[in-house]
Amino acid sequence: MKHEDELRLHAYLDGELGVTESIAFERSLGEDAGLRSQLAELRALRARIRSQASYHEAPAALREKLLARAHRQAAPQPRPLARWSVWLAAPALAAAVLLAAWFAPSLLPGFVMPDLRVQEAIDDHLRATLASHWVDVASSDRHTVKPWLSAKLGFSPSVPDLSEQGFELIGARIDVIASESVAALVYRRRQHVVSVFVWPGASAGTGALERRGYHIVRFERAGLAYWAVSDLNLSELQDLANLIAAS
Repeated sequence: MKHEDELRLHAYLDGELGVTESIAFERSLGEDAGLRSQLAELRALRARIRSQASYHEAPAALREKLLARAHRQAAPQPRPLARWSVWLAAPALAAAVLLAAWFAPSLLPGFVMPDLRVQEAIDDHLRATLASHWVDVASSDRHTVKPWLSAKLGFSPSVPDLSEQGFELIGARIDVIASESVAALVYRRRQHVVSVFVWPGASAGTGALERRGYHIVRFERAGLAYWAVSDLNLSELQDLANLIAAS
């Protein structure tokens, strides 16, 4: 494998490529069996690490020791500023407070701005549309799709067969949202295709919204977040979400 391909492979896996770059790389994947094999190995390795790695909490005594040291090393309080210095510093202080309020949440571990997650969900759906690569596993049988996702991701989303209700299951794929691998269930409703993204944890918002001509319906079920994304009208997309939530 060329060094350039290896760098793009890792960037693609981590969701760091833009829409155009991702489409070009997926074309390369379609032409290079070795590249597809390497991607599958990396995804499997990531899934094993996430499912098997253990977490060890620091002892309470260590936490108390570190806090005590931090208090001892705290800088002394600054002397009061002259009145004119306070007057000059006030605008800068106000600007700093506003910037901190804006950027601080995004610096917290695991925090993702909700609009950024929405943008990524739409981009993933659009990328699949432009590349005509809707699924990694093509099947209308939920007993095929569900075990495939469980083996790849380490969690098991609900994959109901809703063909009788007018939503045809055509398969699933693995996508990346907020730097995390997520399941993408794929349903077809007439000429419209729906990507239902699923990941463990909170949904970062529930209910419906619209961006760039696409609807998103968000809900939670059994500890998993579900986001249904499509250009399908909102009423029918909500119907699909309700059917999955009730399955």
